[in-house]
Amino acid sequence: MTPRVNRTDVLYRSYDEVKALVVLTIISFIRKTKGSAITFTAKKIAVSAGLPAQPVILTLVKDILENLSREGLIDVYSRTSHGVKYMITKSSALWLIAKGEKKKSLKSPYLKAIIPIITKNKNP
Repeated sequence: MTPRVNRTDVLYRSYDEVKALVVLTIISFIRKTKGSAITFTAKKIAVSAGLPAQPVILTLVKDILENLSREGLIDVYSRTSHGVKYMITKSSALWLIAKGEKKKSLKSPYLKAIIPIITKNKNP
């Protein structure tokens, strides 16, 4: 389960904190799954993280997910008129870190500022 904090404070303080919240939510999904891939939308991430499902918030979450996709940490599964669905598989570096299978630290320019937050909350 994703640790609960006052989410309204997080939204207006720092983009990096929202980014960390999104990544930690994805990590919690990975830890709970028994399969080798998961799919999710920006709305599913926002709701699971305890964020309001308002359009401005969903746009922020989608921006974070698109950047993770550009870094190769998640994939775009499908784009339809209903929105974008993302996928992460067991071959992703983020998956390996979440499951505790990767010993080296994550090397991602986009996540550089939040890597200490991710590794601090690494224990399953």
